[in-house]
Amino acid sequence: MSTMLIARWVSILAHPFVMVVLMVGAATEQLGAPGQVVRTVGVVALFTILPIVILTIWQVRRGAWMNVDASNLRDRPLLFTVAIVSMIALVGYLVALSRHSFLLRGSTVTLVMLVVCTVATRWVKVSLHMAAAGLTATALILLGSAVGWFVAGVLPFLGWSRFALRRHTVLEVALGLAFGVIGGFAVKLVSN
Repeated sequence: MSTMLIARWVSILAHPFVMVVLMVGAATEQLGAPGQVVRTVGVVALFTILPIVILTIWQVRRGAWMNVDASNLRDRPLLFTVAIVSMIALVGYLVALSRHSFLLRGSTVTLVMLVVCTVATRWVKVSLHMAAAGLTATALILLGSAVGWFVAGVLPFLGWSRFALRRHTVLEVALGLAFGVIGGFAVKLVSN
């Protein structure tokens, strides 16, 4: 198997969508609501993943983006706009449902992290793969979930894959990881 193929599979298996599902599912289970995992993941996916999937398919099929990772810096503003609007919709829904839920606090922190990444994009293309994985690993470890340790073990391979695929520089991967880890600690802080 070629290095590029391995890197591509690592990138796919540790995609931000996968991290969202892992984080929401593991957190829901860890917080004592295992019967709510499918419903909770479904709500988050409907609000956040589905709009981005639709955008990505549309942009790639019409030739506006060269790949599903929105790898060009010029692709990022639209990606961030849809992601932020989706997160605002999710946060609004969660505020109406339960103002004190862990999911609301985690979604709010994720929204802030996306805004920070958007601002940083003026100068550097922060790795969203690393940001999502860093956030997932840190938040879940601090929550006491073994899934967080598994994701933490994947981080070096994911960083390598982003380099091997020539999607990011060392700085972009490091910033993504830093923003994700800070976000994970922020989720813990706002949960106390």
